[in-house]
Amino acid sequence: MKALIPRPLVGAVALAVALLLTGCTTTVTDPTGVPRPDSGAVQPPGSGTVQQSDPEAAQNDLGRRSSDGGYWPASLQLGDNPELGPVVLDGQGFTLYRFDRDSSAPSRSVCTEGCLMRWLPVLVSEKIKFANLDPAKLGAVARPDGTQQVTVGGWPVYRFAEDQVPGQISGQGLDGAWFVVAPDGSRAAAPTGQVS
Repeated sequence: MKALIPRPLVGAVALAVALLLTGCTTTVTDPTGVPRPDSGAVQPPGSGTVQQSDPEAAQNDLGRRSSDGGYWPASLQLGDNPELGPVVLDGQGFTLYRFDRDSSAPSRSVCTEGCLMRWLPVLVSEKIKFANLDPAKLGAVARPDGTQQVTVGGWPVYRFAEDQVPGQISGQGLDGAWFVVAPDGSRAAAPTGQVS
Protein backbone atom coordinates (compact mmCIF):
# COMPACT_ATOMS: atom_id res chain seq x y z
CA MET A 1 0.00 0.00 0.00
CA LYS A 2 1.48 3.32 -1.06
CA ALA A 3 1.36 6.58 0.89
CA LEU A 4 -1.88 8.31 0.03
CA ILE A 5 -2.03 11.87 -1.23
CA PRO A 6 -5.51 13.32 -1.77
CA ARG A 7 -6.33 13.41 -5.50
CA PRO A 8 -6.48 17.24 -5.66
CA LEU A 9 -2.96 17.38 -4.21
CA VAL A 10 -1.30 14.85 -6.52
CA GLY A 11 -0.67 17.37 -9.32
CA ALA A 12 0.21 20.13 -6.90
CA VAL A 13 2.67 17.96 -4.99
CA ALA A 14 4.23 16.68 -8.22
CA LEU A 15 4.75 20.20 -9.52
CA ALA A 16 5.96 21.45 -6.15
CA VAL A 17 8.39 18.54 -6.04
CA ALA A 18 9.74 19.37 -9.50
CA LEU A 19 10.32 22.97 -8.48
CA LEU A 20 11.99 21.93 -5.24
CA LEU A 21 14.52 19.86 -7.12
CA THR A 22 15.82 23.16 -8.42
CA GLY A 23 16.05 24.56 -4.87
CA CYS A 24 12.94 26.71 -5.10
CA THR A 25 10.45 27.17 -2.33
CA THR A 26 6.92 26.45 -3.52
CA THR A 27 3.55 27.20 -2.04
CA VAL A 28 0.68 24.96 -3.06
CA THR A 29 -2.42 27.14 -2.90
CA ASP A 30 -4.71 25.92 -5.65
CA PRO A 31 -6.38 22.50 -5.56
CA THR A 32 -6.06 22.34 -9.36
CA GLY A 33 -2.34 21.92 -8.85
CA VAL A 34 -0.96 25.32 -9.84
CA PRO A 35 1.61 26.32 -7.22
CA ARG A 36 2.60 29.91 -6.67
CA PRO A 37 6.18 30.76 -5.74
CA ASP A 38 6.68 31.85 -2.16
CA SER A 39 8.35 35.09 -1.17
CA GLY A 40 11.26 33.11 0.29
CA ALA A 41 10.45 33.31 4.01
CA VAL A 42 11.95 29.87 4.68
CA GLN A 43 15.54 29.81 5.91
CA PRO A 44 17.96 28.06 3.52
CA PRO A 45 19.66 24.79 4.52
CA GLY A 46 22.87 24.99 6.48
CA SER A 47 22.03 28.37 7.94
CA GLY A 48 20.85 26.95 11.27
CA THR A 49 17.48 26.71 12.90
CA VAL A 50 14.70 29.13 12.08
CA GLN A 51 14.49 31.72 14.86
CA GLN A 52 11.24 32.91 16.40
CA SER A 53 10.86 36.23 18.18
CA ASP A 54 8.37 34.71 20.63
CA PRO A 55 8.94 30.96 21.17
CA GLU A 56 5.94 30.57 23.51
CA ALA A 57 3.61 32.07 20.95
CA ALA A 58 5.07 29.75 18.30
CA GLN A 59 4.51 26.69 20.51
CA ASN A 60 0.92 27.61 21.30
CA ASP A 61 -0.11 28.93 17.88
CA LEU A 62 -0.62 25.75 15.90
CA GLY A 63 -3.70 27.08 14.12
CA ARG A 64 -6.48 24.74 13.11
CA ARG A 65 -6.25 21.30 14.75
CA SER A 66 -7.67 17.93 13.69
CA SER A 67 -9.91 15.81 15.90
CA ASP A 68 -6.93 13.66 16.92
CA GLY A 69 -4.67 16.64 17.71
CA GLY A 70 -2.80 16.94 14.41
CA TYR A 71 -1.90 20.33 12.97
CA TRP A 72 -1.37 21.77 9.50
CA PRO A 73 1.96 23.63 9.34
CA ALA A 74 2.45 26.27 6.66
CA SER A 75 5.69 24.59 5.59
CA LEU A 76 8.23 21.83 6.06
CA GLN A 77 11.89 22.49 5.52
CA LEU A 78 15.40 21.19 5.83
CA GLY A 79 17.16 22.25 9.00
CA ASP A 80 20.55 21.72 10.58
CA ASN A 81 20.88 20.61 14.20
CA PRO A 82 24.35 21.03 15.76
CA GLU A 83 24.12 17.60 17.44
CA LEU A 84 22.29 15.61 14.77
CA GLY A 85 23.10 17.21 11.43
CA PRO A 86 20.37 17.53 8.77
CA VAL A 87 16.84 17.30 10.19
CA VAL A 88 13.27 18.13 9.11
CA LEU A 89 11.59 21.17 10.68
CA ASP A 90 8.13 22.67 10.48
CA GLY A 91 7.77 26.27 9.33
CA GLN A 92 8.13 27.59 12.88
CA GLY A 93 11.49 25.83 13.22
CA PHE A 94 10.25 23.03 15.49
CA THR A 95 11.95 19.66 15.07
CA LEU A 96 9.93 16.78 13.64
CA TYR A 97 10.12 13.14 14.75
CA ARG A 98 9.37 9.61 13.62
CA PHE A 99 8.04 6.71 15.73
CA ASP A 100 9.80 3.34 15.34
CA ARG A 101 6.55 1.47 16.04
CA ASP A 102 4.97 3.06 12.96
CA SER A 103 5.66 1.54 9.56
CA SER A 104 7.30 3.02 6.48
CA ALA A 105 6.46 0.21 4.02
CA PRO A 106 3.56 0.52 3.90
CA SER A 107 3.26 3.89 5.61
CA ARG A 108 1.16 3.50 8.74
CA SER A 109 0.76 5.39 12.02
CA VAL A 110 0.00 3.52 15.24
CA CYS A 111 0.17 6.65 17.42
CA THR A 112 -3.44 7.05 18.58
CA GLU A 113 -5.38 8.03 21.72
CA GLY A 114 -2.98 8.73 24.64
CA CYS A 115 0.04 8.87 22.34
CA LEU A 116 -1.46 11.96 20.70
CA MET A 117 -1.29 13.95 23.94
CA ARG A 118 2.48 14.36 23.43
CA TRP A 119 3.01 13.64 19.73
CA LEU A 120 1.17 15.88 17.26
CA PRO A 121 0.70 14.44 13.76
CA VAL A 122 1.99 16.76 11.04
CA LEU A 123 -0.79 17.05 8.45
CA VAL A 124 -0.87 18.09 4.81
CA SER A 125 -3.52 20.26 3.14
CA GLU A 126 -3.94 22.17 -0.11
CA LYS A 127 -1.56 24.90 1.05
CA ILE A 128 1.86 23.82 2.22
CA LYS A 129 5.43 24.78 1.36
CA PHE A 130 8.30 22.30 1.14
CA ALA A 131 11.77 23.83 1.13
CA ASN A 132 15.03 22.07 0.27
CA LEU A 133 13.68 18.56 0.87
CA ASP A 134 13.92 15.71 -1.65
CA PRO A 135 10.41 15.46 -3.10
CA ALA A 136 10.89 11.74 -3.76
CA LYS A 137 11.02 11.25 0.03
CA LEU A 138 7.76 13.13 0.76
CA GLY A 139 4.30 11.62 0.90
CA ALA A 140 1.17 11.31 3.01
CA VAL A 141 -0.80 8.56 4.70
CA ALA A 142 -4.43 8.51 5.83
CA ARG A 143 -5.08 8.77 9.57
CA PRO A 144 -8.10 7.25 11.36
CA ASP A 145 -9.80 10.68 11.57
CA GLY A 146 -9.66 11.07 7.78
CA THR A 147 -6.77 13.58 7.68
CA GLN A 148 -3.56 13.02 5.71
CA GLN A 149 -0.31 12.82 7.71
CA VAL A 150 2.97 13.88 6.10
CA THR A 151 5.52 11.11 5.61
CA VAL A 152 9.26 11.44 5.09
CA GLY A 153 10.87 8.35 3.61
CA GLY A 154 7.55 6.61 4.25
CA TRP A 155 7.62 7.39 8.00
CA PRO A 156 4.71 9.46 9.42
CA VAL A 157 6.09 12.57 11.15
CA TYR A 158 5.13 14.30 14.40
CA ARG A 159 5.95 17.36 16.49
CA PHE A 160 6.75 16.77 20.17
CA ALA A 161 4.43 18.84 22.38
CA GLU A 162 7.12 19.27 25.05
CA ASP A 163 9.61 20.96 22.73
CA GLN A 164 9.26 24.56 23.93
CA VAL A 165 11.51 26.44 21.50
CA PRO A 166 12.44 26.02 17.83
CA GLY A 167 15.30 23.59 17.31
CA GLN A 168 14.81 21.80 20.65
CA ILE A 169 15.16 17.98 20.49
CA SER A 170 13.86 16.89 23.90
CA GLY A 171 11.96 13.97 22.32
CA GLN A 172 15.10 12.39 20.82
CA GLY A 173 15.33 8.74 21.92
CA LEU A 174 12.25 9.00 24.15
CA ASP A 175 10.91 5.56 25.16
CA GLY A 176 13.56 4.07 22.86
CA ALA A 177 11.18 4.61 19.94
CA TRP A 178 10.99 8.33 19.09
CA PHE A 179 13.74 9.89 17.01
CA VAL A 180 14.34 13.14 15.17
CA VAL A 181 13.67 12.48 11.50
CA ALA A 182 16.41 12.99 8.93
CA PRO A 183 15.51 14.30 5.45
CA ASP A 184 15.50 10.74 4.04
CA GLY A 185 13.17 9.43 6.78
CA SER A 186 15.88 7.66 8.78
CA ARG A 187 16.73 8.51 12.38
CA ALA A 188 18.87 11.62 12.48
CA ALA A 189 22.39 10.59 13.56
CA ALA A 190 21.26 7.01 14.27
CA PRO A 191 23.64 5.18 16.62
CA THR A 192 26.28 3.14 14.78
CA GLY A 193 25.22 -0.46 14.23
CA GLN A 194 21.50 0.17 14.59
CA VAL A 195 19.20 0.02 11.60
CA SER A 196 17.19 3.20 11.03
